[in-house]
Amino acid sequence: MNKEINYQVHDSPKASVLQVLTKASYTNCEPVRNFFDRKFEEGQRSFIVDFAKCTSVDSTFLGILVRLALNLRNAEDRGRLALVNLTGRNLETVKNLGIHRIAEISSHSVENNEELEALGNNGVNDSACSETIYDAHKTLMNLNTKNLRMFCDVVSFLEQDLDNTK
Repeated sequence: MNKEINYQVHDSPKASVLQVLTKASYTNCEPVRNFFDRKFEEGQRSFIVDFAKCTSVDSTFLGILVRLALNLRNAEDRGRLALVNLTGRNLETVKNLGIHRIAEISSHSVENNEELEALGNNGVNDSACSETIYDAHKTLMNLNTKNLRMFCDVVSFLEQDLDNTK
């Protein structure tokens, strides 16, 4: 199990903040998915993801963000997802996948960095399970036709893998 701290969070009634400290990928994003799901179920409707210290992102992590953004958009009490300090390849990837159309892109810095605390994995293995990877890619695939073509083979492979494990 990976003991490296990959994410820090700060939660307040105003917003839940997630700061990415390293690579955001399928190998370490399960705690992020669990955090977002828990906070959304608790009624949080404002989320900020800070990429200032992020070195790279992968499609599984981005699929988790898209799922959150769509949940916020479809909620009765609509919410918002702000992606801050996206630069370089990370920004390019977000735009190429069309995520900038459903989440706010901002260069504002996150205040109260001293209040951030490590996001623990709550006893869950850091790596995302096949179902999380599948859901993330299916979500990306359903976002637009370009992504449909890009991720259809990955989703098909994962569907076969999931069927074989049942």
